Order: sequence, then C-alpha cells, then structure tokens
Amino acid sequence: MTQQEFYDELKALAAQKEIKVRLEAGNFEGGLCTVDHQQVILINRRHHQTRRVNVLARALHEVGLDDLYVKPALRDRIDDEVAANMSTE
Repeated sequence: MTQQEFYDELKALAAQKEIKVRLEAGNFEGGLCTVDHQQVILINRRHHQTRRVNVLARALHEVGLDDLYVKPALRDRIDDEVAANMSTE
C-alpha cells in the first residue's frame, strides 16, 4: 500500500468513528483533540505524507478500533506506529 492509500484508508476509519480529520497549518505536532465537544484529528499540513499517516494511526489507536473491521495491513501499520512511538517516549 502506498502512503496515500494508507492515509485514505485511515481517514475512512476516522469517518466510520464519526471523527473529523482536519488539515491545518501551524506550529503543532497533530493528533486527537476535542473541539466544541466533538473529537477531531488535527494534522499539520506542512508535514509530509508519512508523518500524516503516523499521526492518524496514533489518534485512531487512542479512540480504539475494536468495534470496526480494520484491514490487516492497516492494523499492522497502526500497531507498528504505536510501538515505535512508545519506544521513543
């Protein structure tokens, strides 16, 4: 799967969870937040595609995907990103 395909698939999972994904410019890392009592995943538009995928993967892991079918390749990518992020903390 290409980075764009991962990004599109992860955005689709967010939509299934009724979470908006917003691309914004600014000085922030991105991730899950709450805006007007609604969960939103903010992604920095200045970041490259791989980093956008990583932000989406971490945010979706935070909200939990146990109630949705997730393609094995996507689940592996999410798990890999979460494991990599934990090892750097």
